[in-house]
This record gives sequence, C-alpha cells and structure tokens, in this order.
Amino acid sequence: MIQSHVDLDQCCGYVATQLKVPVNRVHQTKYPATVTISRQTGTRGRNIGNMLRDAMNSEIEQGARTWAVYDEDLAKKILKEHDLPTEMEKFMPDDSVSEISSSINEILGRHPSQWTLFEHTVDTVVNLSRKGHAIIVGRAANKITKGMRNVLNVRFIGDLDARALRISSRRDITHKDAITYIKREDTARKNYMRQHFGADIEDSHGYDLVINTDNLSDESIVQILISAVKEKG
Repeated sequence: MIQSHVDLDQCCGYVATQLKVPVNRVHQTKYPATVTISRQTGTRGRNIGNMLRDAMNSEIEQGARTWAVYDEDLAKKILKEHDLPTEMEKFMPDDSVSEISSSINEILGRHPSQWTLFEHTVDTVVNLSRKGHAIIVGRAANKITKGMRNVLNVRFIGDLDARALRISSRRDITHKDAITYIKREDTARKNYMRQHFGADIEDSHGYDLVINTDNLSDESIVQILISAVKEKG
C-alpha cells in the first residue's frame, strides 16, 4: 500500500539522517539564522522576502555569507543538487499529485515519483537551513525545519478582497479572475502540506510569526522580521 502522506515522525527521522545527528539532537544543533516564508497568495511574500534579504545584507560583516532568497528558483536548485534535468521542474509544483500515478511514471522511467522529489526537497531545504542566511519561500519549509532553533518560520495572511486587488493589478486581470487564481493557488499549497505532512497550512501553531500584511507596510514588516531574526542568531 502506498502512503498518501508522510507523518511528522518520518520527516524528523529523514531530517536527522541528513544532519547526520541522532533525532533527539536535531533540536540542539546551532546554525546561522534562516527564515521560511509561508504565504497566502497576494500577501506580498516575494517582495517582503527580497526586502528582508537586502536589509540583512546591508548589516553583515565583510566576507560573511550573504543572504539569499529561494523562491521560484528553489526547484532549480533542488534539481541541480541532485543531478536531475531541468525539465523535471514541471513535476515539482506546490500541489498534491496522485502518488500512485507518480510511482507508475517512475517505474516507466518518465520522471521521479513525487515522494522522491519530496525527499530531494527536504534534503536541499535542510542543507540551506544549516548553512544559514537563507530565506526559503514555500515548499512546506516550516515543517521540514521544525525543531531547528536557528529557523524563523513566518506566515503571511490577508483579506481575500485585498489580495485580489493586488493580484488583479499585478497580473492585469479582472477582480473575479484574481479571486479564482488566488483560490487555485492557495488550494494547491494546502494540498501540498496535507499530502506530505497531514497538516493544515493555516494552523498558526506551525509558525513563529503570523502577520496580516493588509495594514502594515513592507518596510514595517521587514523591521519586525529583522528583530526576530536577530533573536535567532
């Protein structure tokens, strides 16, 4: 029987293997600060992540590792680290794909299964988090890094209509089409989290900070994040 999702104990075991320390010591290992960003569609997550990167880089000492954002290019980095062709990127959406269908495709040699790609995702996210100074957007990174004390897990939320206004302006589409787009994207991200962790992406207990971006400027949010990051070391 093929499992439809990975429970948290399995994931912690896999993470511990990648860190090459016992599971009960994952929480005790100290690494430079990392930030994960989970976001509802239209909450300016990408822009805030880029601003945070620039702000943190303006404060680092000369010669230190610079901060980087891993958003749309995260899939490319995963494929590169695991010597997979770039064409595989189309099989790596933040969405739920039938594991049975995916496994059959792997057997037929069409592409790696979703579980295999997820393992590669976990590996890359953990490696980035160990190196630090990474801002990782999406991919259930808050669950993958759960228990790592150097990681600040953030969730951006906002009113649906306010988000639709931003999306309709950015993509030059109608308000109605923007709402349809938002619901499709948000559902895909919820499915990805549910498939791999059996968790609700909206559960506030999975984050250190949940920020409503409707009534705060990007600059104000970045300052909040900077203060939180500095506490993480």
